[in-house]
Amino acid sequence: MLASELFKILERMIPPELAVSGDRIGFSGPGDPQKISVEKVGVALDLPYKLDENLKGSDVVLCHHPPVFEPEIPVYVVHSNWDIVAGGANDALAACLGLEVMDIFDEKTGIGRICSTSTTLEKFMKKVLNVLPADYLEVVKAGHDEIERVAIVSGFGLNMRYMELAADWDVDLYLSGDLDHRSAVLAQKLGINVLDATHYATEIPGLEKLSELVSGLGLEAEISKPGVPWEIIK
Repeated sequence: MLASELFKILERMIPPELAVSGDRIGFSGPGDPQKISVEKVGVALDLPYKLDENLKGSDVVLCHHPPVFEPEIPVYVVHSNWDIVAGGANDALAACLGLEVMDIFDEKTGIGRICSTSTTLEKFMKKVLNVLPADYLEVVKAGHDEIERVAIVSGFGLNMRYMELAADWDVDLYLSGDLDHRSAVLAQKLGINVLDATHYATEIPGLEKLSELVSGLGLEAEISKPGVPWEIIK
């Protein structure tokens, strides 16, 4: 199909109007979508500076994060609209972890989910390491060990504002990525157990769901999973 046709289908499934204000979603890069023929779609969290083997030969890259440089290949971005839409990134993360979705975490935007489970903190951490491609977890143990109510945000959620929102929801555990020092201190004050499973790993279930959507359209889909863009030196 033509890229323009693919983009229209994606926009019906993942409406652009769901995106938060100022989010850079949609098409960018060289070419005219009405003239680009698509057989293979690369699916990636970020557009890398050099295309890896899974993205080479792609006619279009379906990317979650807006590119940080001008693309040399046609790119279509589904970002906050994919986080928000029912069945999108956050629901995929919940399903991957075996959590039952009960409500929306940030009701103003639709980002994140409030979920239910019945487990302990130690068991939940082991499950996260088993099902997500995280080499490690950063944990703030500030609540009780029994876990029934869980807040999740795929990617970027461990900031000060969302930490306070998790406390308002009275969750037993908050799982996301991008924990910083000040937010960890706040979590201790609020008495919330926090798991940082990395921005990258918490986004992978959403990428896999995107790949399934593309494959369902009769196109070849290939996911790029290069890991985090840095090394840890010990």
